Amino acid sequence: MHRRHTRLPNRAREILRHYLENPHTADTVEGIAGWRLIEDIVQAHVRQVDEALDWLVEQGYLAKSAARRSSPPVYTLNGDRRADAEQLVAPAVRAHAGRRRR
Repeated sequence: MHRRHTRLPNRAREILRHYLENPHTADTVEGIAGWRLIEDIVQAHVRQVDEALDWLVEQGYLAKSAARRSSPPVYTLNGDRRADAEQLVAPAVRAHAGRRRR
């Protein structure tokens, strides 16, 4: 007997997609929550890093290039902005060093 479809919760969609992509998966609620948590954390960090890299490229601190169109971009320090970059991070470096000495 099939249940009538109701609105599918996002988390249910993600879990079902995982089971469809990995049909031999067998896991507990704790196990599923663990891999979902890891995926959520990684995705959040990827978004944050992507935003930070975009900002650094826009400001000219980093250069973005790709060897081929199908390759992911590679980021390198823009040597012409090195002094500016060092000045930008200097307050954070001093604050971090001060906390370590205490």
